[in-house]
Amino acid sequence: MKAFRYIAGILFSLTLFFGADASAQSCTSLVQSQFTWMQQGGGYYVNVTGVTLKPATGSVGPVASSFTGYLDVVVPQSWYYNPSTGVFTRVPARLTSPANSGRQVFNDRSYLSTQGGVSRWQNYSAFAQDNIQLELDDTGKATVILNSWSNTRVVINSPTCTGNVLTGYSGSVLHAFTFEQFYLG
Repeated sequence: MKAFRYIAGILFSLTLFFGADASAQSCTSLVQSQFTWMQQGGGYYVNVTGVTLKPATGSVGPVASSFTGYLDVVVPQSWYYNPSTGVFTRVPARLTSPANSGRQVFNDRSYLSTQGGVSRWQNYSAFAQDNIQLELDDTGKATVILNSWSNTRVVINSPTCTGNVLTGYSGSVLHAFTFEQFYLG
């Protein structure tokens, strides 16, 4: 688990370090790349790996999490017509995944591990994971759906991107996502 903490720390450090550059860069090319990949047809997927960092509030300490999931469905854009206003509204295209297809673990959920007579506490308990679902729309909005928590939607509306990292905030919680395209032919 120490290696995981180290990698998570590096990812957060990089997103914060490049934050000034990232604010000027839109996520258009990163998001379009994922759409182009998946629109090739069946068997094209995108793995998503991410981390969150929530600052301490009141009597609750800071919380870090790691999540993994995948995108496997392309939902095309649609239009909604409101007859009372006469206005058409575009519903963006999105990439999504099935409910409960992703997993999220947290640093404040631990367990006791004993190996060779030595016991130690481990953070990020594999026995206390939450089920999640992921969405990415063609405007760059990223959404984490917390299936374990009544399908609560955590939306990152105005992300910034540097390379293959999409970062943004939902309230005071920092989220960072990376994407890996793969084909199961």
